[in-house]
This record gives sequence, C-alpha cells and structure tokens, in this order.
Amino acid sequence: MQVILAVASQKGGVGKTTVALNLAHALSRRGWRTLLVDADPQGAVGWSVEGARADRRGLVRWLRGELALEEAALATREEGLRLLPFGGDDDDRDWESARSLLAEGALRWGLAEDAPGTDVVVVDTPSGVWGPTREVLRQSDAVLVPLQAEPLAWRSLHQAVDAIEAVRGEGRPLELAGVLLTMVATREEASLAVAQESWGSLPVELVLEAFVPRDPVFLRAAARGVPVALLERRPPPVAAVFDRVAAEVEPRLGLEPGGASPAEPPAGLLG
Repeated sequence: MQVILAVASQKGGVGKTTVALNLAHALSRRGWRTLLVDADPQGAVGWSVEGARADRRGLVRWLRGELALEEAALATREEGLRLLPFGGDDDDRDWESARSLLAEGALRWGLAEDAPGTDVVVVDTPSGVWGPTREVLRQSDAVLVPLQAEPLAWRSLHQAVDAIEAVRGEGRPLELAGVLLTMVATREEASLAVAQESWGSLPVELVLEAFVPRDPVFLRAAARGVPVALLERRPPPVAAVFDRVAAEVEPRLGLEPGGASPAEPPAGLLG
C-alpha cells in the first residue's frame, strides 16, 4: 500500500523542507521505499540537496507527461530513496501548468500508476495552506504539520487545522499524522512556553513527542546540501531526532516499524 504524506504549514520559515528531507531519508533508512516530491515552485528541496537544483527533470515535466517517473526522479546513494524535484525552467508557465495538473488530481493517480513499488511518498508543499498546497492535501492520505516553537506560529495553527477540516468536509480521507514542534530553543522562555502549551493544550495523540531543536548543525547540513545524518562520518546526535519522528509517524500511516540501516560514511545524497 502506498501512502502519500504531505508536509504542510500555515506559515513559512518553520523548517518544513528540512523536516521533509530528513524524514524521507530516515524513512528510507528504516526500510521503506520512499519518494520525496518537491511541490514548491521555489524548488526548496532542489536548493537543499547538492546537485539537484541544476537538474531540469522533476515534477513539472512528469506531470505534463514529458517524462516517465523513472526518468524524472533522481536516484540517491540511499537505495530506498528517490527525489522528484520541482524541476522546470523557473518559468511562470511551468508553475501554472503544474498547478493546473495538480488541481486535476494528477499527483495521486500518477503516483499510483508510475510508482507502484513506493511505500511512502513525502511531499514538501509551498508555504501556506491554500492554493497548490490545498490541492496536494486533497490528494494525500495524511499531513504532518511542522509548528515552529514561537508565538506567531502557535497563534496561527488554527489555519492549518481549518484547512484539514475543509478537505475532510469535501469527503477526502485526510488524516493528521501529527504536529511536529520545530526550532525549539530550549534556552528561550518564549520558545519553551509554546512547546509546553502545545503539549499541554492539544490532544496528546496529535502532538509528536519528538521535536526538532534549534541547532546550528542544520545550517551546516544545508550548506553541504545533505540530510543531517550524512553530514559527518558519525552522524551528529540531532540526526536521531528524525529517526524518532519516523518511528512515531509509521503507525499513524499504517506502516509496520522497519529496521534502521547501518550508518553510512559521509557523502552527498545524490548518486
């Protein structure tokens, strides 16, 4: 069974792409055949992975039927992980055609037809929960909502919840895989207050126990263009966060827990 998991937030700058990339990598290392799809026209995943941005293959050309998925997706050094960057030519026409095809449901039926061997599809969406993000949500099985541990993100969380309810109201079986706290600054009172309020006031089953701390290692990984687990020969401790996130998300997606692969030597993600 193929599961489509959208990573979406009502607010930008919450670490959404970092979560999507590192979670997809963690899921693949736990034995799941994973496809990371970049549905953001800004090409955030492409900018986050060394060598991916220069490749014009990707989602746009696949949705338009110009390339098969096997041609449009990029292989990685992780056997069970492939990337489908946004691709295209940084042209407004590319985005408009992709947006139109997303609205027609091309993502879901295309994945069912072209990626039958894929267990999990992780989709990084544009910021906000309207327009193209809403189209992705309509075609997803579940959504993970990164929540930056700061007051504005907390106060606007209802927008993400309202969007999920709106999609469900259309008869779509979209599940909330969870709210994931990100950029938690453990020495900042305001950040900790948001984390504590989230865990204390939201239903316990909605907020993941794992959280992503504010850590300079993420800047180093972004500069290298790799998931944090591939930053060094011995992965930094914070890399374990995403294995814990994957472990929590698996049962929520109906996946039986997989077994983690041995650590790899440092290398770029693309083959």
